[in-house]
Amino acid sequence: MLRLVVCDWNGTLLREMLEETFFLGICRRAVLRAIRHGQIGKLVRIMVAGLRGYWEYRDALHRPDRVPHHITRVVEMLDPLAFCGLSRQELDDYTRFYARRAQPMLDPRLLAPLELARERFGLPVGVISSGCRSGIEATMSMANYPVDFICANDFWWDGDRTAGFRFTLTDNKLQLLDTVLAEQGVQAADVMYIGDGPLDAECFGRVGWPVVSFFASPRHRARFVREYGAFAPPNQAAFQQHLFAACQEKET
Repeated sequence: MLRLVVCDWNGTLLREMLEETFFLGICRRAVLRAIRHGQIGKLVRIMVAGLRGYWEYRDALHRPDRVPHHITRVVEMLDPLAFCGLSRQELDDYTRFYARRAQPMLDPRLLAPLELARERFGLPVGVISSGCRSGIEATMSMANYPVDFICANDFWWDGDRTAGFRFTLTDNKLQLLDTVLAEQGVQAADVMYIGDGPLDAECFGRVGWPVVSFFASPRHRARFVREYGAFAPPNQAAFQQHLFAACQEKET
């Protein structure tokens, strides 16, 4: 019987693969702040780091298995220039702005059935992601799709200002999934995991109900169906039927 659903974020609940809108928006604000304060040297450094980050981003798009490597390099370059020194008010204002832009990128084909299952069966739903917790939380809250937990990377603080972006959740999703299951007191056989790419493969192999997202590429959908027996729903109705059947399945 299904007791828990764990979802990936980028490429699963959110159409973007690397959450580029969130981080690009912060970088744009850093550029504007440097211009307002006449910080020409910092402006140049941001622009150079942004250009290098763009090429890392391009490489990540073409090598999904190497996404953590490329994103780690981007964060290291931009951390001292764009992610450090934001006040809580600045970050709160930005995450609300981002959430409004991100809502159209959410996938109701997954989220609407999941919310119905939460209401009808009391099914807990959570997110494990290498994206930014602040952005995920704000987006889901504004879209009225509450979740029970979010495990993701996030900013860390020095008093009332950000000290940087802590990028610790990368290719260790399986380890974190096992931690979540232990905390929730749930067996892996009673869990549905929904994901889209190579970094989700080990999680598909762990759980009882692996599901491939609608945003996954045809190649990945075929691979996960073949190798892990994952369910690749053709439409929202098929996913909802699969989800509700799992919730109602009798324990043996």
